[in-house]
Amino acid sequence: MPIPYSSKKIYGNYQVLSPDNILMFRCDEKKANWYIDRNLATYCSPLVLKLNFNPKGLGNHNRPFGLEEMKNICVNCGSEDMLTKHHIVPICYRKYFHLNLKSHNFHDVLSLCMSCHETYERKADELKSYISRKYEIPIHGLYSNNVDKKLIKNCNTLKGDISKIPQDRIDQIRKEIKESLGREFTDEDIIEISRYKSILLEKTHGELVVEKLIDIQPFIEMWRKHFIENNDCKFLPNNWNIKNVFHMNYTLAKD
Repeated sequence: MPIPYSSKKIYGNYQVLSPDNILMFRCDEKKANWYIDRNLATYCSPLVLKLNFNPKGLGNHNRPFGLEEMKNICVNCGSEDMLTKHHIVPICYRKYFHLNLKSHNFHDVLSLCMSCHETYERKADELKSYISRKYEIPIHGLYSNNVDKKLIKNCNTLKGDISKIPQDRIDQIRKEIKESLGREFTDEDIIEISRYKSILLEKTHGELVVEKLIDIQPFIEMWRKHFIENNDCKFLPNNWNIKNVFHMNYTLAKD
C-alpha cells in the first residue's frame, strides 16, 4: 500500500500562548483555526495566537521539545520534498495506548520523505515479526474460534467469479458448505455468510501486544532505538531523545 504524503507542511509551527503570554505549545494550522473558530483564542500575529481563557496547566512549558520550531524536512536525509508523517511506534500499537500517551503528543511523530519512509518500513516489519515471536501473538491477530473459517472461505469463493473454477471443484465446495450448515442452502445464505469475513478478527496483533505490556515505556524506547539504529537521522529535532517520558498536564477546557 503506497505511503501517503502531504504537499503541505508537516509542521505548522503556530505558537499558542497563555493569557499571560507564556508559550504553551506549538500546533498546526488546523488546530490553530480550531481554537479561533470556537473563540478560544485570538491571533496576535500570523503564527501566534493567545488563549482567551485560563487553561488548567501550561502544556509543554519548560519542556523544550514541545516548544521548539520544527523543521519541515526529512529527519533522515534532509529532503523537503514528498514528506510523510512517520509514527515511531507504529499506529497498529499506538492506537491502543492510553489517551494521555497520544493526545497532544508529537514527540514520536517525525517527518520522513517517501523514499526514506518506505526503506525504513521494511525494517520496521522485521521488528514487528520479532515482537510477534516474542509474545507469541500472530502478526495478523487472533481470530474467533467460534466462526467456521472454512465455511466463510467457501461461501466467498461461490460468491465471486466461478467461471474459471472446474465444475468438480464447485461441486465439492457446495458439498462442504452443506455439511458445515447441516442443511441445504440458498444464494441468500451464501451472501449472508460471506459478510462474516469482516468480523472474523477478534483482536488485532497490536491490541494483544499492548495488553501484555506491563510497562509501556520500554516498548516505546525499543521502537525509538530501532528507528535511530536503522536510519542516519542527521536532522532530528534538537531535543528529541530515546528516553523521553511524556506527561500530560493541561486540558483545553475553560475554568
